[in-house]
Amino acid sequence: MKLYLYLSFRHLDVLRNSRLHFVGAVERQDPFENNRPAIRKAPEKTAISEEDFKAELRRQYAALPEHMQALVDEDYFCQQLRAKRPTIEKQMRQRQQPKTKQLPDPKQLQSLALCRLFKSADNPVLWERFGDQYKGFVIELDGKHEYFTGKRYKTQPQVMRPVSYGVDRPSVKARVQPFPALFYRSEAFQSEQEIRLVRPKEMADKVVPLNEKEFFFFNFPPSLVKRVIIGCNASDKDRKSVQQLFSVDTRYKKTPLANLWLDPDLFTLHVKAAK
Repeated sequence: MKLYLYLSFRHLDVLRNSRLHFVGAVERQDPFENNRPAIRKAPEKTAISEEDFKAELRRQYAALPEHMQALVDEDYFCQQLRAKRPTIEKQMRQRQQPKTKQLPDPKQLQSLALCRLFKSADNPVLWERFGDQYKGFVIELDGKHEYFTGKRYKTQPQVMRPVSYGVDRPSVKARVQPFPALFYRSEAFQSEQEIRLVRPKEMADKVVPLNEKEFFFFNFPPSLVKRVIIGCNASDKDRKSVQQLFSVDTRYKKTPLANLWLDPDLFTLHVKAAK
């Protein structure tokens, strides 16, 4: 399995220092992951039939204490309640609504850091969003390496899994566990085909505060890097910087470089080995 990390040339230190950049799971400010306030849905405006309304009146009469039923008969009680029909129908609709879904608690994410990886290197959406508008580069990583597949990083558990996409937000009982809030996203993001690597913040090799946030750096073996792909809009200066790095750094001397090219006929990207 191959994993792809999209970067701008501002982050060439990922290669220089052989370390992945993670961000705090709750610092990403994704409102769905952090359970920001949601609207309260109004009860569905379904019509209440006369039969159902009568049944509700009888139910309310049956719920009266025996001493109250002794004071008033059912017909009179139901006749008096008919004046409150709008209120009673509203109550009936509210009971018909499904129970509020119990969403994952974002507090469980506060101790976690995550790295966003992807399944392809030729995704236009990712190049525009994460590849500095095609001016950046992509690192191809060995996804089969124990660095990713192992159940633990150093002494603590780690989790790597693909993101699931759909229209429903996950509940605390979602199929994907643990941390379902991190591994479910709206189907609007499905084209990204993201894979997330989650680790405890405390296991980071270095923590750097920047712009009131913290970034967590995790060292990786240089052998993880299988290829580097340079964006089609990359400047000559940036191209030379990565070429020089690979020519002098013995860790990457055998690592191939590639370039991103456009298809002449289709909205398609191609990756071709650099000459």
